[in-house]
Amino acid sequence: MKISRFSDFIKAIEKFRAGRVAVNELWYRGHSAESYLLEPFIHRGRKPEDRNDIATMESAVYDEFLRRSPLFDAHRRDQWDLLFLMQHYRAPTRLLDWTASPLIALYFALMSGNSKENSVVWCFDPAAWNGVVLDDIKEPPRIFTTDDGLVKQYHPTFKEKSNRNEPLAIQGIMNNPRINAQKGRFVIFAPQPAPLENFAQDYRVKPTILTKLIIDKSMKPQMLSDLESYGITYSTIFPDLEGLAIEIRRRHGGAHV
Repeated sequence: MKISRFSDFIKAIEKFRAGRVAVNELWYRGHSAESYLLEPFIHRGRKPEDRNDIATMESAVYDEFLRRSPLFDAHRRDQWDLLFLMQHYRAPTRLLDWTASPLIALYFALMSGNSKENSVVWCFDPAAWNGVVLDDIKEPPRIFTTDDGLVKQYHPTFKEKSNRNEPLAIQGIMNNPRINAQKGRFVIFAPQPAPLENFAQDYRVKPTILTKLIIDKSMKPQMLSDLESYGITYSTIFPDLEGLAIEIRRRHGGAHV
């Protein structure tokens, strides 16, 4: 579906939400360019045969972050807390960020100022997704926590051979103000690289579970202005002094960041 106005975006979100149980949480992800795939940083530009190289790199990255992060972070963190902290600070992981807010996803899709490509907002039903990709073991539709035994197989420190390869929607740990402000949620991938779109095709996932809204590139500046008029601004998504400074710079004619 192509979106040219802010009001059209709201209608599309309401259509995606229609007919669902109110307690079911839906997730969203914004891309500044239509060409971007739904894949975690560590998988980008990789092929399935790179799985062993990815696993080796991931283990080295995790061990180095574990060893050196106490210099800058005094908290004692468990394995999952540390992995989410790595993701927050843009270390390469198999986590892919989502948000429970469609407006925040739209802001991420628009904030770069990229006028060469259409932007995209992905709409996602995480519980239904898990139910579909785990149908072979009769898992009910739900969002997993990091305490679940099935999810533990996805952590980089898991040394046994995992019998799962599907990306799973999991509840993250709110270990910093940005994740909380952005209503951050996560999909974790297995070591073998493949974008979420490939799994959606393989499992014949319906558009009611994963669908793409395309934002007309010519209308992005106006939609960003409309979104900011509803109170979704840089400093609300990045609630710190850096976020405030960037918002002021953007507002007073500075370059896009």
